[in-house]
Amino acid sequence: MKGLTTHVLDIVNGTGAKGMQVDVHAPGNKNYSVTLDATGRATLLEDLEAGAYELRFHAASYRRAAEFYDIIPIRILVHEPERHYHVPLILSAYGYSTYRGG
Repeated sequence: MKGLTTHVLDIVNGTGAKGMQVDVHAPGNKNYSVTLDATGRATLLEDLEAGAYELRFHAASYRRAAEFYDIIPIRILVHEPERHYHVPLILSAYGYSTYRGG
């Protein structure tokens, strides 16, 4: 498996972040927008190229209220585009955490 995927867990509600919008800014000025599925997961890109990517998670519009975070940007570097990159996001009202998943 290769590509770029995400999974957003909303720990306030104890569920996946169904319907959250994620914008992907890829090398070569390529921009995409994806909506998370019922479990809070999405395949963002199936084919990657080496370079910097920015994922922008629309937290405020997902919650339908501006609590503390509006958009959460996460920048990653892809060095081996033939590999799979998974970027989970754990989200609460006043904090978040991310890591490179498997």
